[in-house]
Amino acid sequence: MRHYINLPLKVLVKLIDLINVRKVIWLVTLIVIMSASLRLHQLNTRPAGLFGDEAADGLDALKIIAGHRPIFLTENNGREPLHAYLVALSINILGRTPAAVRFPSALASTLTVLGIFLTTQSITSTRIALIASIISGFTVWPIMLGRLATRPALLPFFLSITLWLAIEAYKRKNNKYWILSGLLLGICIYTYTPIRLLILFPVLCLPILIISRIRRRIMIGVVYFFLSFVITISPFIVYTINNQDQVLGRTTGVSIIDLNDDPSETLNILTSQTKTVLQMFSVPGKGDWNLRHNIPNRPVFDPLITTVFILGLIVAPIKLGRHKFILVSIYALLSILPTILSEEAPHYGRASGLLPVLFIFPALGIWWINNRLNKFTTRFIATFTSSAIIGGSILITTHDYYLKDYLSQPNTGFWFDEQCTTAATEVNNFTGSGWQIDGPVTFDVDISGSDKMVFVAANVCPQYSSSGYYTLQFLVPMNLGSSLQFQRYSLDSLPNLDSLANDLLFLCIPGDEETLLPWLQEDYNISIQDGPWTPPDKLGKSWLVYRSLYATSK
Repeated sequence: MRHYINLPLKVLVKLIDLINVRKVIWLVTLIVIMSASLRLHQLNTRPAGLFGDEAADGLDALKIIAGHRPIFLTENNGREPLHAYLVALSINILGRTPAAVRFPSALASTLTVLGIFLTTQSITSTRIALIASIISGFTVWPIMLGRLATRPALLPFFLSITLWLAIEAYKRKNNKYWILSGLLLGICIYTYTPIRLLILFPVLCLPILIISRIRRRIMIGVVYFFLSFVITISPFIVYTINNQDQVLGRTTGVSIIDLNDDPSETLNILTSQTKTVLQMFSVPGKGDWNLRHNIPNRPVFDPLITTVFILGLIVAPIKLGRHKFILVSIYALLSILPTILSEEAPHYGRASGLLPVLFIFPALGIWWINNRLNKFTTRFIATFTSSAIIGGSILITTHDYYLKDYLSQPNTGFWFDEQCTTAATEVNNFTGSGWQIDGPVTFDVDISGSDKMVFVAANVCPQYSSSGYYTLQFLVPMNLGSSLQFQRYSLDSLPNLDSLANDLLFLCIPGDEETLLPWLQEDYNISIQDGPWTPPDKLGKSWLVYRSLYATSK
C-alpha cells in the first residue's frame, strides 16, 4: 500500500525537478545571449583599430592556414598557439578582418559566462550560480577580454570548464569526467602563460583531500586525471626542453623579481605589488590602467557589487564550508600571482585565471542579503532588493561602457592602433582588395599585375614597432616589401619614374610631399590629403600620422 502512495509522489517530484531544470536552462541561455550581444556586436569596428598583438596572431593564423603547425609561437616575444589556431578557423570563415581575429576571444568570453555558472553551481547552488553568471556577463573586465583578440580570453573559459568537470568527477566518482578534466587542463597549457602557475592547484589540492579522509574515493580518478593531463602537455614539454629560452623568455622578461636583489627589497616589492593588485577589485582609480584591458583605472566592481563582494568574502567560510573555502582561496591566490609577480600590475589579462571563481563572492553576498530579508520582511522586498543590486550594477556598466561609448573614443582607438588600421584600409580601398570596413572582403584578389603601386614611408607603421607594423601587414593582403605593388620608400633612393605604375599612393611623413611633388608633377596629376591624427596628449597637442599623396599619370 505504501508503495502505491509513494509512487505518485516520486513521479511528481521528478516532474517538478524537470520543470525546474528547464527553467534554469532557459535562464542560463538568456544570460549567455545577453552577454554575447555585449561581446560580439560590431567586432570589426568597436574598438576602431586592430591592435598589433591582435594582428600578430592573425599573421600566425595565416601561416597555420598555409600548413604551418607550431607547438609554440616564437614571434612577438613568444606566445602559446591555441588562440592562433582558432583564429585560423575564423579567418577561413570570415576572411582577413578584425572580426575574424576577435571572434574566438569574443566567443570564449561569452562561453565563460556559462562556465562560471557551471563551476559556481557545482561549488554552491543553482541560485547562486545564476547570480554569479549575470554579474560576470555585465562586468567590464570579461567584456574587454572578449573585445581584445589575444590569448587571455581563452584561459578563464577552459579553466572554468576544467574546474566544473573535476568537481563533478569527484562528486559522481566518474572516471570519464576525471579524464576529460585532465585533458582540458592540458589544453589550458596552450592558451596563456599564467596557467604555468595555476597547474600547481591540483597538486596543492591533494593534501586537503587526503586530510579529509577521501583518498580511496578518488585515487583511481586522480591517476586518470594526471595521466590524461601529462599526455596532453607532452608535446609542449618536449618543445620546452629543447627551446627553453623561447618558452621561458617572456615570463622572465616581465618578472619584477630579480634573484640578485636583497631579500628585504624583494619582500617590499611583493608587499607593494600585492597591495596594488588587491585594490583593483573595489578601490576607485586602482584598476588596470591599460585602455585595451579596461576603462582606465576603473576597479573590477562598481560600488554596488563591491558591497556584496565584501559581504560575500565574509560569509563564504560559513556558506562554502571549510574545505571548499580553503580550496577556492588557494585557487584565487594562485590566479592573481602572475600579475603580482609581473610588471604593469594590476594587469587584468595576467589575472584572467581568477574569473572562474571570482563571481562566487558577490553572488554569495546577494544570496545572504536575500536570505536575511526573507526572514525579517516579505519575499517581495527580498527579491526586489536583490534584483535592484544586480540591475543597478548593469545600469552602471551600461553607462560607463556604452552610453559614454568607450570603444569609440579617440584614446581607445589610438591604443588599438587605429591610425595604422586606417592606413591599411586606405591601401585596400586604393587597390580594391582586402578589408575595406564598409565594402566586401576580397583578400584573395591578386593585384600583382595591376597598374597600381603603394609606397609607405619608413616611419609610417614602422617595422621596429611591433604594433602598427603587424596591423598593416595583416589587414593588407600583400606582404610589405615583397612586391613592387606594396613597398617602403626612401627619399634618398626613389625609384625611376619609368618603373612606376599609372596610379600611385604614397603614405608619407608630413613634409615628404615637398620632395615627392617636384619629382612626380611633370608626369602625374597629384592630390594630397591629411591622414589620421593622434588624439590630444596631456598638453592638448596632436600629431598628423601621415599624409596621403595620390598620383595618376597624365
